[in-house]
Amino acid sequence: MTQALRPLKLYLANRYYVLGVPLFIYAVVVVLSIAVVAIIGSMTGFPLSEEIREGTRNNAGVLFSAPCFLVSVGVFAATRNFALALALGATRRSFWAGTTLGFALTSLMTATAASVGLGLERLTGHWFIGAHVFDVHVFGDGDLAVLFVGVFVMAIACLAAGALFGTLFRAYGTVRTVLWGAAMGVVALGLLTLAAVNDERVLAWQDAWGEWLSVSVIAAVAAAFLAGSYAAVRRATI
Repeated sequence: MTQALRPLKLYLANRYYVLGVPLFIYAVVVVLSIAVVAIIGSMTGFPLSEEIREGTRNNAGVLFSAPCFLVSVGVFAATRNFALALALGATRRSFWAGTTLGFALTSLMTATAASVGLGLERLTGHWFIGAHVFDVHVFGDGDLAVLFVGVFVMAIACLAAGALFGTLFRAYGTVRTVLWGAAMGVVALGLLTLAAVNDERVLAWQDAWGEWLSVSVIAAVAAAFLAGSYAAVRRATI
């Protein structure tokens, strides 16, 4: 664990980038969502109708706004920090462990920001005008546990995906990395096809588990990405 602290400190060297930017992203999502609802309200009148208020519950900005940034954090952590960490005496295993701890901190900060946002949203009566940003269908209609865990596993899955492809690039080069990516895409399509063929069973699981089914699937994907990045980092070159 002590050896993992050096890569962790290296990951946290730019704290605003790895911890602060997700908060900024969600703040922008809130502002844009309020602006859109305000425009709609200016045309239809306030207070918003129940139909429009329910429509804003389909807002998926929290789900789709941060992943690209988080993937880039994972890529930079696996490529830019790798050589420096080894030069400072870290082993490949400790580099992976320290970077994974950093991913957990970034994910924790992202999930906490979303949870605080949900609290503020409820406190202000959905930002005073009926705008739903965090209290949305995709996160269990304001279920704090679903929101926190869902955002956490989404964040760590994106970070791990970036780290996986970054380490694959270092280990195998561009061509093999593209081939690995294509193979993962084929596997994903195969799983989606399997789910579509067995839609009745999937729907039964969805009824039983609710949003936790999706959270569990994303958590499994995150674990697979982390395991893949660990395997690749053992072959990565400086």
